Amino acid sequence: MFKKILYPTDFSEYAHAAIPYIKLMKRAGTKELIILHVIDIRQSTIIDTTAFGETFVYPYDISDILKKEAETQMHKLIKQFSKLFKVTPLIVEGIPFKEIIQTTREYNVSCIVMGSHGKSNIEEMLLGSVTEKVVRKSPIPCLVIKRA
Repeated sequence: MFKKILYPTDFSEYAHAAIPYIKLMKRAGTKELIILHVIDIRQSTIIDTTAFGETFVYPYDISDILKKEAETQMHKLIKQFSKLFKVTPLIVEGIPFKEIIQTTREYNVSCIVMGSHGKSNIEEMLLGSVTEKVVRKSPIPCLVIKRA
């Protein structure tokens, strides 16, 4: 039924809560897993606010640093899943919920499995903002793993 699943992750503990469920999907016939990490372009620039309330945007971005860290984390996930599924790792830059929806279409995914919250969990009380947008806009079923 769900032959190819998408696991969008920000590598947070809430995203990791989906891992046992993804492994169980092997029994349900899942053959392929796409692991997606989106480097949020809205957060890849360093911003500094001075004591006087002025904001400065530095002319360099930190996406290379974020990409290296994402590659390290991605390798750990590939190791966990490669014996169970054909794994396609993706690290892209963009707006997370838009990239997740685009990936489902591009890769003909049959289900999205994701945690209910990400790193910005403090801001969102009931459901993480990325998860909420994905669930509302997704053209395919979503399995959302709630936080413990």
